[in-house]
Amino acid sequence: MNLKEIKKILMTGKGKIIIGSHTKKRLMKRGYSKGDIVAAIFDGEIIERQGVNKVAISGRDKDENPIVVVIAKQSNLSFKVVTVMPPIDHHRFKDCI
Repeated sequence: MNLKEIKKILMTGKGKIIIGSHTKKRLMKRGYSKGDIVAAIFDGEIIERQGVNKVAISGRDKDENPIVVVIAKQSNLSFKVVTVMPPIDHHRFKDCI
């Protein structure tokens, strides 16, 4: 799994990126939007692999603040956002809040 696959889904609309109800609640609670997820994917880089089909992407939100998006591949044309969070662990992330 790589960023190119995820970006292709966003740019072409051929496929989907799912945000579950629990993740949507977390987004709202943490002050993030869908646009922040998109910005992070286009601006970010994979900084951690969590198994074969899940990665953590470190990037910037629409306001240029650091953000981490954890996303899992469900199929060739389907991804699911697992969580979105501010990077606070200096051991895992080089750009923290």
